[in-house]
Amino acid sequence: MRALVRARVLGPAVAVGVIVGVAVWFFGASPWWAVALALVGAAAIALWRAMPGLEEPIWPKREPETGPGARDDVHVLGWAVADLRGHVQLRALDRVRAVARDRLAQRGLDLDAESDRAAIESLLGTRAYRTLHSNVSSMPSQSALLACLDALDRVKELA
Repeated sequence: MRALVRARVLGPAVAVGVIVGVAVWFFGASPWWAVALALVGAAAIALWRAMPGLEEPIWPKREPETGPGARDDVHVLGWAVADLRGHVQLRALDRVRAVARDRLAQRGLDLDAESDRAAIESLLGTRAYRTLHSNVSSMPSQSALLACLDALDRVKELA
């Protein structure tokens, strides 16, 4: 009932009701028909405006509960890997870069340091290094990302 009393609901309903009633009366209907149609128009607008919209959900949105040890990385990353042209999206590349930074840091190498470039290229390979240093204008393909992940797996096995 509170939703009907709010100005956002009641104001437009009354305005439409008055306009409909006056218009019907002006075009020759009896005053009783004008009042009846005005009430019907006002009720229809009030009901339409009182319905919850997208910004007012009927029930609160539940956040998914993750138990201890439960992760959704694979699910989230699966949707973020490729765009429509087959290139890797930035979100997926950032996740692979984070893995590469961790794996290289275990060996004392910094992915962003130019002084470590030769050591990283000898460890991962030139293609994997170029994949990790791709920019937004030239995103790598899925096969390049998979090759980079394979190279990072080899680094883990060597450790």
